[in-house]
Amino acid sequence: MRAIQIEEHGPVSELRVAEVREPRVGPDEVRVRVEAAALNPSDVGSRLGWFPGFPLPRILGRDFAGTVVEGPSDLVGMAVWGSGGDLGFTRDGTHAETIVVPKASVARRPRNLSAEQAAAVGVPFVTAWMALELAGLAAGESVLVSGAAGAVGTAAIQLARERGARAIALVRDDSEAQRLRGNEVSSARFESPGFPEDMLELVRGLTGGRGCDVVLNGVGAPVFDAMLGALRDGGRMIVYSAVAGRDVKLDLLALYRRHIRIFGLTTGIVGVVRAAEILRVLTPLFESGALRPLEIAARFSLADANKAYAAVQGGVIGKVVLIPAA
Repeated sequence: MRAIQIEEHGPVSELRVAEVREPRVGPDEVRVRVEAAALNPSDVGSRLGWFPGFPLPRILGRDFAGTVVEGPSDLVGMAVWGSGGDLGFTRDGTHAETIVVPKASVARRPRNLSAEQAAAVGVPFVTAWMALELAGLAAGESVLVSGAAGAVGTAAIQLARERGARAIALVRDDSEAQRLRGNEVSSARFESPGFPEDMLELVRGLTGGRGCDVVLNGVGAPVFDAMLGALRDGGRMIVYSAVAGRDVKLDLLALYRRHIRIFGLTTGIVGVVRAAEILRVLTPLFESGALRPLEIAARFSLADANKAYAAVQGGVIGKVVLIPAA
């Protein structure tokens, strides 16, 4: 079968489609014909060697949508979707014509989503769902979302609204704010690389002077202090990325006096079986229209995977998907 398999780390420009042996299906596994597979920044990082210690060679890719073509008779023919922090890292991933996964990871995909739309749900919505679960976000609370126009941010805003919470979106400019139209958010615009001195005043103005109950930090160090200050006493911060910087100073006295809680979150520990459990929760929400799929920015064949990876590395707006049959 054809797949994007790497034998060593290197630039995305040198990615090439390879012919590899199709894996065998074990007694507790299924084979899925991949109809679409999304790309995430972590896939690019995996190619570049940002995550050392994982086996080589391996097939890249964390998210997929497809059809079960081999396995138990009651599963064959089922349209499925999936994701997992193990896919593309400790086991072969989704950027291939087929993938073998545990049958316990089979999750029926929403009937109203195309394969491309379903493939793009995985990492962004699993990350956002886990972040809000970890924060314990409840109806009536407010959540401040950094990187709100990105995939995880957009997913978090939708999931917060579904919980009955109020989302405040941090965006860099008017074009990002425009992308959030229809998501029922209160946008607070701040320019990169940092926030202006009146950021706290603006955010507190949106929360009646109270501050936010939850903040989601998907940027890292540059926004840490400002987001910490935007929390109410007893508030919670979830940090799930340090893409813009990792080193911060923390006033421990203020931390415990204000009873602030800071949580770290990585979806790398969420295997394909656990991710399927989350996707099963999301399925009826997509089918009811409570959640909407993310925008597909570009589609590429496996032969053009180097261009697809370059688009993600370059910060393309919207999701990029691979179509193995193209």
